[in-house]
Amino acid sequence: MAKQYSPYNRPQHNGGEIDVGRQLRNLLHYKYPIAAAVLAGGLLGALYSLAATPVYRADAMLEIETKPNQILTEISNLFAPENGNLTFEAELDLAQSRLVLGKTVDDLQLAQTVTPKYFPVIGNLMHNLSSDIEPELNVHTFEVGQEWLNQTFTLTALGNKLYSLELPDGRTLEGKVGRPLQLSPQSTLQINQILAESGQRFTLVKHSKLSAIENLKQNLTVSSKGKTSPIINLAYKGTEPEKITKILNSIADNYVSQNINRDVQVAASGLAFISSELPRLKATLQDAENRLNEYRRKSGSLDIPVESKGALESLVSIETQITGLRTEEAGLAELYTPEHPTYKAVLDKLAVLEKAKNRINRQIAELPNTQQEVIRLTRDVETNQTTYTQLLSKQQELNIMKASTQGNVWIVDYAAVPELPVAPRKTVITLLSALTAGILAAGWLLIRSALRKGIAGPEEIEQTGMNVAAMIPLSKAQSKHDALSNRFKSLSGSRAGYLLSLEASTDAAVEALRALRTNIYFSMIGAQNNILMITGTSPGVGKSFVAANLAAVMAQSGKKVLLIDADMRKGRLNEMLTASPEKGLSDILEGRLSPGQAVQETAIPNLSFISHGSLPENPSELLLDGRFNTLLSRARQRYDYVVVDTPPVLSVTDANIVGQQADTTLLVARYNATSARELEASAGRLTQSNVKVSGVILNGMRSEGRSGYGYYAAYTHKPKK
Repeated sequence: MAKQYSPYNRPQHNGGEIDVGRQLRNLLHYKYPIAAAVLAGGLLGALYSLAATPVYRADAMLEIETKPNQILTEISNLFAPENGNLTFEAELDLAQSRLVLGKTVDDLQLAQTVTPKYFPVIGNLMHNLSSDIEPELNVHTFEVGQEWLNQTFTLTALGNKLYSLELPDGRTLEGKVGRPLQLSPQSTLQINQILAESGQRFTLVKHSKLSAIENLKQNLTVSSKGKTSPIINLAYKGTEPEKITKILNSIADNYVSQNINRDVQVAASGLAFISSELPRLKATLQDAENRLNEYRRKSGSLDIPVESKGALESLVSIETQITGLRTEEAGLAELYTPEHPTYKAVLDKLAVLEKAKNRINRQIAELPNTQQEVIRLTRDVETNQTTYTQLLSKQQELNIMKASTQGNVWIVDYAAVPELPVAPRKTVITLLSALTAGILAAGWLLIRSALRKGIAGPEEIEQTGMNVAAMIPLSKAQSKHDALSNRFKSLSGSRAGYLLSLEASTDAAVEALRALRTNIYFSMIGAQNNILMITGTSPGVGKSFVAANLAAVMAQSGKKVLLIDADMRKGRLNEMLTASPEKGLSDILEGRLSPGQAVQETAIPNLSFISHGSLPENPSELLLDGRFNTLLSRARQRYDYVVVDTPPVLSVTDANIVGQQADTTLLVARYNATSARELEASAGRLTQSNVKVSGVILNGMRSEGRSGYGYYAAYTHKPKK
């Protein structure tokens, strides 16, 4: 404590830099709150995992045949090869279409949902932990009007035969199992069986078909390994393993069925077109042959010139292609709109062929009339004959395809009932919850520590340039007594006397005061006098606690000690020592008593006490009177040590006056309450009054133990018997 404070030797701070070591010490300091947060977070995560309903996942696999049906290809004839890479992507969308999912909704009656209702979190947790079977409600009929679609009905079981139903409009009806219950002119409900305890509640919802399809989409996942991969993976999530398996297998079957039906529909449309065209083509062919023969008979035998045969062959070929495209168009019209790329490609091809046909017809029109007529009649015969033969062949092919088509999609793996849930992942949730809680707690504590203005360790005091005289741990015994004393005061108007050094002599705080006593003995050997002033920065720092107990432990060591309560405003040393507050310092300074009449002997041998006396109106002026100097001069001759407790420095100037007579001054600061700015201001005021601050006592240190004072408690703890 030989080092004296001076505002000029205060070290400079590196503002704005983050001290990593200090932050790590802070984390170590708060290890117990952080550990508690981690434990609480893990516990909450575990409870959530137990309360959450398990979610299962079913998987199925499909394969798309990459080799197209040759017969169907000739019918649909995809003229846009650049769109071929989009086929598999289109199949992914088709598997999620309303065409496929809507049929599953109808087949499995998924437009209605029945869900057991439990108390939030706790109800689910108790049900999941119990071995009770899942409540079940067998619904035979549930039809509602348009206004009640997607609305919630609440059913409460009243035994195995009766139930009550709360309607969306607020009405409550009672029904019997096995009998229809008329809810409204358009709404009916019939329950066939209730497997639940009386009082169990269920929620019933009748979805619109579109809403039911959207519910399926939310839980359905359709994917492939690449844009051109022929393998499609289907996955469906839900809380009922058997139900989701049945749903996914239904979706897979319906997807394959629509694929087969699509091929059959194309074949059927082509057959219908061919069947309607064949009779007409046969009649047209016979008529063309008759007209050609009749013209030759009348005009004589006439061959077609060589230069005209090429035009005739081209015209016949074009006519044949046009007829084939008309057949394809009839099949595509059943599947697509004219804006579809495939349909549009066929129409574009027809337009090109029609232009080529018109161009050849113009060439023929330039020939002589006789040749034109022969070419025309020959063209009609050959075109009709080729078209008729082609359609007969197509008819046979389509009949075979319609009877034996299997589509181009195969089910590789049907969905199997999942055995283990995929969510919640209890271990992961528990660990993440614990980790998150720990991080949040650590972050909050570090932020609070950064925003805190109070001193939290001796290094903060040393940064101000002052010496740390002692660190006194927070005493649980003293805190408990203070709480009881405050209650007692609220009832009786006074506090019960309590001196920690007497009542709990092995307390860590008392041991710290004993260490301070030893330091004071050595530091005051070369002092000008034996007067020790104890003051504080502000009210509530515990200066009176330090002064009383320090004086007590000094007296217990065999030294004669005089304790003076110089706080003539709010002094309370008399309460700690169970002494009378009357006839004290103020009475001596006002001349009403001699020092000998004011001194009180205490229960502690060698410890004498002068209380504050009657509370005067001008305490500072009384301290400036010569009587106070005379009192201290006589006291230091009769006692080994004189300990003076003064008011806080920042509140009044009394400490500045008393400090003129004391060669040793100790300034008390409160852990986490006194700021470095307050400590510096207090020391600065004393220094301006030529009072040297010998050291700072950091009082009320918490027991998390980052500064070493916790060893007092560990060493002085009584062993178990």
